[in-house]
Amino acid sequence: MKRSRLVLALASAAVITGCGSTVATTQGVAPTGGQGLTVPTAAAARNGTTVTTPTGANGSAGSASGNLTTATGPVATTSLTAPAPAGSSGSATQPTAINPKLPPIQIGTYYLQGGGAALAAAGFAGLVIPDNKPLFDAMVKYLNAHGGLGGRRIVPVEFRYNSNGDPHAQDAAACADFTQDHHVYLVVGGISSGAGDLPACLIQHGVPLIGANLGGDEQYFAQNHQFIYEPGQANFTLGLSTLVNNLAAQSFFSGPATKVGVVQYEGPTYDRAVDDGLTAALAQHGIKLTDRIHVTSSTDNSIIARDSASAVLKFSSEGINRVFFMAPGGAVATYFMEAASTQHYHPRYGIWSADSPYVLAITAAKDQLVNSMGIGYQPGLDVSSSDDPTARTAAAKACLKFWNMLGQSDNSGLNSPLKRAMCDGFNTLLRAVAFNTHTLTSTVALEAGYNAIGTSYPPAATFLMRIASGGHDMANGYRRLVYQSGCSCFVYTGTTLRLR
Repeated sequence: MKRSRLVLALASAAVITGCGSTVATTQGVAPTGGQGLTVPTAAAARNGTTVTTPTGANGSAGSASGNLTTATGPVATTSLTAPAPAGSSGSATQPTAINPKLPPIQIGTYYLQGGGAALAAAGFAGLVIPDNKPLFDAMVKYLNAHGGLGGRRIVPVEFRYNSNGDPHAQDAAACADFTQDHHVYLVVGGISSGAGDLPACLIQHGVPLIGANLGGDEQYFAQNHQFIYEPGQANFTLGLSTLVNNLAAQSFFSGPATKVGVVQYEGPTYDRAVDDGLTAALAQHGIKLTDRIHVTSSTDNSIIARDSASAVLKFSSEGINRVFFMAPGGAVATYFMEAASTQHYHPRYGIWSADSPYVLAITAAKDQLVNSMGIGYQPGLDVSSSDDPTARTAAAKACLKFWNMLGQSDNSGLNSPLKRAMCDGFNTLLRAVAFNTHTLTSTVALEAGYNAIGTSYPPAATFLMRIASGGHDMANGYRRLVYQSGCSCFVYTGTTLRLR
């Protein structure tokens, strides 16, 4: 039975299986249809040339004025909940009303039907998937009452995933809906049961994807810097190297005959992350990777369970006593630990945000999690909301108050991190669009708007955020994680550290 990674994008959880492979593509692919952002040729991108559509009523964003202020240098504070004074220093502003001379703008998203039943069928009845559709609808309604996007009325294009559907076919259908049946400017990530094929297809059509939380290695983000924007993600290469370095500092690898193994999904993104992140960092500490096992599917639970159990047998026979995972979402880790518990094999685990620690604490065998430790930069995935320090910041409180104003008051379970991550996604998008009057006319201009934000934005769903050219995995802070048997949960320890 196939059940792909139920990607809790924006709140950053893939809660049934792992993240599907993400395929890096090149720039310079012409978008289909008239609504997609204009994509520069490779030469134009290298030279910083912007290829724009005509201005005025036939499609471009005209000049704007209003309450979200931008700057050509450091960006002024802007927020859904506390906008900056108009006209402080910017070249453009977010308008307060729709400009009737500008055409509407189509914005895509996706949501999942039947996710709860799928989780229960997979044996994870303790997890509840929040519904991102009402939140997106409420956000669009609010924005359209306050200037839309760059003065243009937002027309939502929503694709429904079904947990019983074929993952690859649904990704293809979603891409066709966004780029052929409609012509969206960009897609805002939601919750899906796809196979991870959607980003590559959108990129080929010149459509940016914001906050899908699918992740990728350093090279993936660098190659797709004009199309992939992840407010809550750190690239896998950086995540794994930071994990190893922190564990080494805490004597995680101490002891006689330490042997390290990793279980990973197939695909170049995961291969590079292990090679350049995990293996390279281990080597810096004089440690060799003893073995690596590839799980041959990221969408079929039965194959994931089978391959994970085989990895347990092999690692146990090799005397491997330190285990890592490069298989986002927590499915591989869950099935591996279940098999390890049955076989009375108890290695020590290095855990990080890509493993969905909060999910693991619910789904994995408890005897396996004892003495696990690691790092976390996605609080909504790492710990419960009651233990999440980012849920108590001024930005988080303002964000949740904003949602309450829109009639979205359920903050239980994963709803709180989902809503706070949506604030980060939309606030940074609004800042980027407000950067200048041409932001909605090309991927180069949109990227320039994002890059101008830098480190000025105080996030509501992660510790620190850094937006820079060359790759838009924006999470820039983390804390150490430990598993506590008393609460059967992961908790943070220490203060926030910078990722870069």
